[in-house]
Amino acid sequence: MKIALIENFGLDFYTARLRYALFLQEKGHEVVAIVPDHGYAYKIREYDITVITIDIKIHTRNLKTIRAYFKELKTIFQKEKFDVIHLYRMQPNLIGTSAAYYYSKKSKVINHITGLGVAFTQTSFKYKMMQFIIKTAYKLNYIIFNATLIFQNEEDKVELGNKKKYLVVKGSAVNEDRFKLNVTPNEDLIEELEKKDFLQNNTTIIFVSRLLKQKGLTYLVKAMQEYNGAVTDKERLNLIVAGWIDPNNPESYTNEEIEVFSKVDGVIFLGERNDVDQLLSISDIAVLPTFYREGTPRFLLEAMAMSKPIITTDMPGCNHLIDDDKNGMLIEAKSTKQLVEAFKVLSDKDLKEMGAKSKIIYDNEFSENIVFNQLLDIYNS
Repeated sequence: MKIALIENFGLDFYTARLRYALFLQEKGHEVVAIVPDHGYAYKIREYDITVITIDIKIHTRNLKTIRAYFKELKTIFQKEKFDVIHLYRMQPNLIGTSAAYYYSKKSKVINHITGLGVAFTQTSFKYKMMQFIIKTAYKLNYIIFNATLIFQNEEDKVELGNKKKYLVVKGSAVNEDRFKLNVTPNEDLIEELEKKDFLQNNTTIIFVSRLLKQKGLTYLVKAMQEYNGAVTDKERLNLIVAGWIDPNNPESYTNEEIEVFSKVDGVIFLGERNDVDQLLSISDIAVLPTFYREGTPRFLLEAMAMSKPIITTDMPGCNHLIDDDKNGMLIEAKSTKQLVEAFKVLSDKDLKEMGAKSKIIYDNEFSENIVFNQLLDIYNS
């Protein structure tokens, strides 16, 4: 088969789709990556994957950009004649599906929905209208343009209508050559953390995410302040925050807000990092107290692949990662009190045993072997 994998950003393809593309190539399929030209095309080509770049900032979402993106995809589809067109995220899904229908009629079209985002966590009239528009657009893709919709969790599937061609593939797996047991942190990292008041023998919690307010960092920092303020230095928790500010997102924290958070006892801000595997290796618990509509958070899957217990919220995309508190804890969203309680409960647990259960869940439900073969089966069905 000739398969197009279409992503919103070159970085997202490089970090989240590259391993899948290589899997497809190993199975004898021809893979073409179609991504905006954000500087990652050459890195993808280094793996002998064909890349077609589009010089359009599709996330700007104005009418001119939508038309230009549609025309670019039209030209590509007419020329390449794909057997499968697999689109990831909202803009490629909602714009690319109609282009595929009209200009690549023999292609099987996949809409991969990696979470419903902030629009589905708000109740104002504005966001209710956005929800209606998004739901209607996906229904049209299914009914008129014959697209197969893939969700990363059951609740998103139900939210959008639970039709016959609405399928669930849990998560996108992670790079299992990188996120594995026995990763060794380098000495420079340990030295960097110790300069930031990192207590090497204390329990360490890690949070990795874009620094959006819906990810729950405000509640996490408050919980750290409350917990550490009530215990001795030996019982104090470290919190490593590896996150980055998104200046184009109105829901992002500001530099000033992060500066205030960084003054809280035990909280260590490291900014955007490319050594998350090493950071996880020196951490004991992964936490994501999000109230964002996640698909399945990659960071939590990375932690589970490395045998770490997790704390997260009872939100779609997150709640299917916890098995009856055996591998971590589910808490209510926006609850500092429940975060503190989770810290207390896990301080008395065998974290290595809980982490081992995380690894079993990951291997059985979310691994590359499971996810990649499920997607290939969908292509062949």
